Amino acid sequence: MDKTVKLLVVILVCLFVVGGIVYALTSIGFIRIGYKITPSSTQAPKMTPNPINLDLGTIPSGSSGTKDFGKVGTLSLPVGYQITFTLDTSSASDFAAFSVYIYLYPSGSSYYTYSFLLTKSYPSDYETVSAGNYDIQVKVDYMAVSVTSDRTGTVSISVSYPG
Repeated sequence: MDKTVKLLVVILVCLFVVGGIVYALTSIGFIRIGYKITPSSTQAPKMTPNPINLDLGTIPSGSSGTKDFGKVGTLSLPVGYQITFTLDTSSASDFAAFSVYIYLYPSGSSYYTYSFLLTKSYPSDYETVSAGNYDIQVKVDYMAVSVTSDRTGTVSISVSYPG
């Protein structure tokens, strides 16, 4: 009988403790804090020139090659942003293979800190780029399709950031 009384006391104490905890966690209301964050125009990334126009020149039918354009523009980021480069694959339809290498060099530096690779199979690439001013350098590897008459076009690459 003595063990039964002790067990009953332990069970009752547990019930009172659990009941107290449940009572303490009963909701009595809410506090809601509203907000709106707006970007200042001075925080928007800026690319110059915009657009950047490059020319591969005249390419013989079915040939392949590489063109290093070097520095083609600048990118200014007042704060860090995720920057995305996207190749419009439909605009590269005259090429069996087309790869674009984009490098961001801190202004005045000989070494790039960010690189992006765009291909017809993987047309988009992104990086979180720290605040600063960057020189944009572009290199293209290509393999033209075989054609029986002249074809001209423009390959498009979009540059974007969340916003």
